[in-house]
Amino acid sequence: MRGWTCVKGITSRTELLELARSIGRPVPSPTGELVKELTPTPQADARRGTLSDTYATGPFPLHTDTAFWPVPSRYVVFRVRGDIRRHTTVLTFADLFRECTADLRTLAERSVWLMRTPNEGFYCSMRFRSGDKTGWRYDGQCMSPMNDAAIKVKEMIGSLLIYSQVERIKWTDDLAAVLCNWEVLHGRGHSPQDENSRILERVYVE
Repeated sequence: MRGWTCVKGITSRTELLELARSIGRPVPSPTGELVKELTPTPQADARRGTLSDTYATGPFPLHTDTAFWPVPSRYVVFRVRGDIRRHTTVLTFADLFRECTADLRTLAERSVWLMRTPNEGFYCSMRFRSGDKTGWRYDGQCMSPMNDAAIKVKEMIGSLLIYSQVERIKWTDDLAAVLCNWEVLHGRGHSPQDENSRILERVYVE
């Protein structure tokens, strides 16, 4: 199983939310919305500490959504409307570990990170457990390495996240994507020329 899939025939927020509910229980985003709308945002208008604050309207690096939650959201369900030309990048942790000649997976399991959030911080590993399930997290925006294993992981993973053979979601007007957020990293591709009115609708699902 590759950890993500695309679903056709989703043409509205209502249908996106119905799709999310068919998987599990939708949970609000940190800003309170059940269906969060995201648009490319200039740095001057971005909330401090967000990816937009660092990368503005450019591409976003591969990351785990809600990595800063004690247990990240299990699934992410989203679609794009408006200007759909910009693609979404996707890479499974399994493929990331497979592409590395060193034992990145072992280092990742031993890594200790300081997770920075707007209100507080906590220590974590890339590997986490929830009940009888385990998952992975990584977000270079909010995770700082705190032991030798984490420092090595950060050095190794930087080039891998740039040069790995990522898959691309090429959006259509009726397409939605479902990602297992514990197994799959995702990012935002380069902006097309004269991009306008790109709106990504996103739902977190337990």
